Amino acid sequence: MSWRAVALAMLCSAAPLAAQDSGAVHLRLSVEQGVHAGRQAPPIVIPYATRDSAGPASQPFDLSKELGHVVVVVFYPGDAAPGAADDWRAILSHEGALAVTPDMVLVGISADPLPVQVRFAADLALPFKLLSDKNWSVTRRYGALRGKAARPMLIVVGRDGQVRYVDDQFAPRDAATWTRVDAAIRAARGAQ
Repeated sequence: MSWRAVALAMLCSAAPLAAQDSGAVHLRLSVEQGVHAGRQAPPIVIPYATRDSAGPASQPFDLSKELGHVVVVVFYPGDAAPGAADDWRAILSHEGALAVTPDMVLVGISADPLPVQVRFAADLALPFKLLSDKNWSVTRRYGALRGKAARPMLIVVGRDGQVRYVDDQFAPRDAATWTRVDAAIRAARGAQ
């Protein structure tokens, strides 16, 4: 008998006992992946690029150093992915709450190497950092990995480091997406 079969048999026999006992017996068999609103955002400490250059290797982007700001994290498949440039143009042209202000930080995360990200950011004149998650450790931790690339996903992290909003169907060229994202950013800005 395999260990899975033994575990299943034990759970099946334990369930009736748990139901009969008035004590607090809780069995949980799920492994939660990704981020959830209301929980602390997982750490992000990875190298970054801007439209001018790669950031200093000794000073990677560190989410914990952004406490006090609302941080919007956009996971995307990569600079060469079909539609990536159009998605970033849509993000740049959005006039809502996403407008970067002193109290807000916007970053993009893909597995692209820094030189590719510098060129992409320069070509599109992106005014924010692109983070290089070359081994997908952050992408995986946030639940944004699909196959061998990040899926489009947007996370809003509040000033206190708590996840305030998760859009795991992020579609920057869809107006309905922006209604939800703008509301989430406004709420995160208002939360103290």
